[in-house]
Amino acid sequence: MPSLNKILGINLKYYRFLEGKSQEEYYSKYKLSIKHLANIENGKQNVTLNEVEKIGKALNINPIDLLLFDEKKIIKKKRIDQKQS
Repeated sequence: MPSLNKILGINLKYYRFLEGKSQEEYYSKYKLSIKHLANIENGKQNVTLNEVEKIGKALNINPIDLLLFDEKKIIKKKRIDQKQS
């Protein structure tokens, strides 16, 4: 199982891809730091639980859902990536 940092990143990408948005579009819409969240999406940024809660609220996603590992999200994201290529 991936680390929590990777899981959080996978989930953020998944929800962003569901909306069909670029990082810039998605995060500026929610007034969140693009660079910081890009690092989170890539699993390169450690975050506090307070940050997870803030991100969840901003994106209207239950913060718990951002930390749950679901392999189906990885598969769906890969399919979306393939369609965009």
